Amino acid sequence: METFQGASPHRPLDGNGKEIRIVKLLPNTFSAPVECELEHIILKPGADYEAVSYCWGDASITTPILLNGKSYPVTLNLFAGLKYLRREDSPRRLWVDSLCINQQEIVERSREILKMRDIYKLAQNVLIWLGDYHPFTRLDVKRIFDYVANLAICSTEEQDATLIRSTGYDELWRMQSRLQEFVRTRAWFQRMWVVQEVSVRPAPYMKDSAASPNLICGDLVLPFPYLRAVDEYWVNNTEDKRVGLPPICPSLARMSTIWFGHQRIASGEQESTLAQRLAWILALVAGRFHATDQRDIVYALLGLLDADPLPAELVPDYSKSPTEVLIEYASFVIVNSGILTILQYNSMQTEGLPTWVPDWRHDSWCPIVPAAKAHSKTRVRILREIGALEVDIVALTEISRVGPRLKLHGSADDLTNTWSDFFLEAEESLFKGAPPVWGYSSFGKSLWQLLLAFDLSRQDLHEPGWHLGAAEHAPPFLFWERSAVEDSGTTSEMQDFLLEEIFTALQATVSRKFLFRGLDDSIGIMCQPNVEPRAGDMVCTIKGSYADFVLRKYSDGYKIIGCCERGKRGDLAIGDIGLHRWAGTTHLHAFYEQLWTIVDGCRILIY
Repeated sequence: METFQGASPHRPLDGNGKEIRIVKLLPNTFSAPVECELEHIILKPGADYEAVSYCWGDASITTPILLNGKSYPVTLNLFAGLKYLRREDSPRRLWVDSLCINQQEIVERSREILKMRDIYKLAQNVLIWLGDYHPFTRLDVKRIFDYVANLAICSTEEQDATLIRSTGYDELWRMQSRLQEFVRTRAWFQRMWVVQEVSVRPAPYMKDSAASPNLICGDLVLPFPYLRAVDEYWVNNTEDKRVGLPPICPSLARMSTIWFGHQRIASGEQESTLAQRLAWILALVAGRFHATDQRDIVYALLGLLDADPLPAELVPDYSKSPTEVLIEYASFVIVNSGILTILQYNSMQTEGLPTWVPDWRHDSWCPIVPAAKAHSKTRVRILREIGALEVDIVALTEISRVGPRLKLHGSADDLTNTWSDFFLEAEESLFKGAPPVWGYSSFGKSLWQLLLAFDLSRQDLHEPGWHLGAAEHAPPFLFWERSAVEDSGTTSEMQDFLLEEIFTALQATVSRKFLFRGLDDSIGIMCQPNVEPRAGDMVCTIKGSYADFVLRKYSDGYKIIGCCERGKRGDLAIGDIGLHRWAGTTHLHAFYEQLWTIVDGCRILIY
């Protein structure tokens, strides 16, 4: 939880663990000063309050309100939220973390986190404050909310036909694009705490449930389940000649997965250990949701683990450093489950953190299921006295050359030129001196297939984009050898259109990631952005991890430089089995499990 300084008007809470504070937002006009009073209540079913889910914003920029008659600083986003949520004729009883928890008391902050699940679960309602209308106008937001509401209530073929006749597909597509733009401007959809705040509600995705949260932008209100209904309209239900479109926001799909998984775990349908559940939920939020305080990456999810009481090493404690907390949580998962897939979820950008400890700021394409079990060949030991992880590895190759990374700049008009320069630089640096091949460059084909597989495996789409299937069989013209004959103008125009679509889709996945070549002539790409390998680094798989890693010699062991994806698995290349099969987890798991079984490998230390 973010913190800022301010004089505290808070009375201590009773030590029985049942008492919480709520804030009574006093009635007044919109432009009047904001006045609030703190009250102590017992947290129990039927308690009279609404819980606010929101983003703090910049905690260093504040404005004062009156709290129990004293000036108290709040962030600008909360200040705007209180003004819009305030009624003119009656008080409103709210639970707001920055006001109801004494942010200056570390012990209280640590203790109150464990109540967060019940606070949001038992609230009369959850109010999701998305901020004011900026950078849109009120009319813009109203039109977007009306579009969502119209699609959400469209449940029959007759209603669907009426909607299409009255609105038209062109306008529906345009509004879908505007909705996606709106969501991208709302930091709430990437905030770590919202996962728990929504997922503990009884029915957050049921359209007709009074217990479902409400999205609030300015004075406009939209039921939260309506967003999922829009995805169901465009993404899941593509019958009746509707075109499947990407989800509104990938993080919404992750939240839905977490809620449904949490319901199965809570009901006993899904048996799993605490360590398995922790690995599963952290993998789902990694790189998708963010917290200002790194400790909140794990603390914000504790209410979804269904563990009471928590083991001592998982109990929130803000007196510990983020590094200590992340090491304790990683150690708990590894010791109690042996799941080494978590090693893939490290951005490699957190200073002072052992390279085997994930900071959960990087997403991986290898999912962890709620009841994941360690592979039979997994042997792992944590050497706490030296901060190392002892594992078995199978060496695959050594990096011989390091290539460029895609750096995007300039306007969309420069897109093709940027990519063309990137491919030419890659060929010069990685395959200089390679014999020419008539037709498509062999290097170009291999690199193109690698980038497509890399992108496809990392998409949060219900259906892969059309551009990937088309591109697999029609590599761009820039892979033709210099001596190849120019194609016709019509074909060139089609290629230009295809290139723009493909490159736009690929750039978010590929940019800032270094290419490399192995001694076995494989081409690889680093999974983490801005992580640069070196010639001589080892490429290996860690038994139980389901990935290729780049390791660098350090002391009497190694450090993980990052994960990588290569266009080669054993004797197979991407073209041997096809793009979609390569990008799926079935072939991936089968390859590694067979390799770990037939190759003994060696035991190393990772620092």
